[in-house]
Amino acid sequence: AGEELKPAEVRQLAERVKNARAVEAQLARYRALGAELRYVPLDVRDAVTVEKALDEAREALGPITALVHGAGVLADKRLEDKTLEQFDAVIGTKLRGLLALLRATARDPLKLIALFSSVAGRYGNVGQSDYALANEAMNKLALAEQARRGDACAVRSLMWGPWDGGMVSPALKKQFEARGVAVMPAAEGAAYF
Repeated sequence: AGEELKPAEVRQLAERVKNARAVEAQLARYRALGAELRYVPLDVRDAVTVEKALDEAREALGPITALVHGAGVLADKRLEDKTLEQFDAVIGTKLRGLLALLRATARDPLKLIALFSSVAGRYGNVGQSDYALANEAMNKLALAEQARRGDACAVRSLMWGPWDGGMVSPALKKQFEARGVAVMPAAEGAAYF
């Protein structure tokens, strides 16, 4: 488009393309195995859009029986250096996103709710005060949801360490390695899940 981009912006664009290709490849693998699925990229914080997408999924595929919430945003900075927009994006994606999903599936016969949380919620991490807060609050919401739904639905908040890929950029991976924190290979994490 003739725009001048900074190297960080080029990396972000390249990462988006790489991630989109990875999603498409995985969807193709699922379809080859016979899975019927829908992939709808959306802002999980937008409750109206979430409800609409789930209504369309129910219409096409039937009732929703499992919910996996793995959305997250990082804006690693010291608290005094974070903007309100960054703080809101991090917390909102985890918590408003989860609340939108729980409201939208309140009448579904869910047998499983799996939440991708982080050990940062329990132990903290430099520059991740908002991320830690969001994950620990999500853990508490999982306990409340388990009590509300009872034994008919298994609710689990999985406090993962860092995965190799996804939200862990090459720069963040180097930071973890410098502190002696191993990142989990994505295939290993998927097998654990």
